[in-house]
Amino acid sequence: MILIVDDEPASLVLLEMILKRDNYVVRKATTGREALRLLDREDEQECELLITDIRMPEMDGRQLVTQLRANSRTSSIPVIMCTSTADRGTVMALIGQGVRDYIVKPVSQATLLAKVRSVLEADLPVIEPQARTMQRTGITPGEYRPMARAAMDSLEQIAIELDAALKGRNGRVVRLVADRVREPASSFGAKRTIRAVRTVGNSTGDRDALEAGDQLMTEIADLRAALRIVSERTA
Repeated sequence: MILIVDDEPASLVLLEMILKRDNYVVRKATTGREALRLLDREDEQECELLITDIRMPEMDGRQLVTQLRANSRTSSIPVIMCTSTADRGTVMALIGQGVRDYIVKPVSQATLLAKVRSVLEADLPVIEPQARTMQRTGITPGEYRPMARAAMDSLEQIAIELDAALKGRNGRVVRLVADRVREPASSFGAKRTIRAVRTVGNSTGDRDALEAGDQLMTEIADLRAALRIVSERTA
């Protein structure tokens, strides 16, 4: 479950709509105190992520995070904070103190989903175990290393083309190039990368495509690094 906290009804509706469209279970609260009461309920589904506005009456986002960390039941819940440009410095100071990331309002769908996935999937391996890949694809240990190297080379070329499309601010080309990442990522069970590709493909405009493309560039770099390690390990 993802809990979103904001005193502005329009913001709550927008965040809920975006998250539910991506099949997340969502709960809402309009104040920090309401959020704490909801989290304290025994019958409530476990909260995997809290998204909160920083500026709220009674209890602002900073105070809410402090209360979360003071309670053993809620101390490990990761937090993404929604902020205005003026608050960015304040939120940056909270990173590592219970706040994992932040989103600047007005919220972009691609940015929100990319950051939510990044937090929720932070502990997922970049690629699946080698044994699982060999079992699923029917390859031998001797074939695994060449396949990893071929995927690395393919991803390197794709990253070059994606970077050019991003610099050229061309959302259509970003989508076309991003789709080519799907095959090498799927070969190695790279779920994080596959979801980043899906986010680019589901983007509804150039702004969303470019923001999702930036996140995909990060995932490609992580995937190539993981493939380099396993290809050297099996040498």
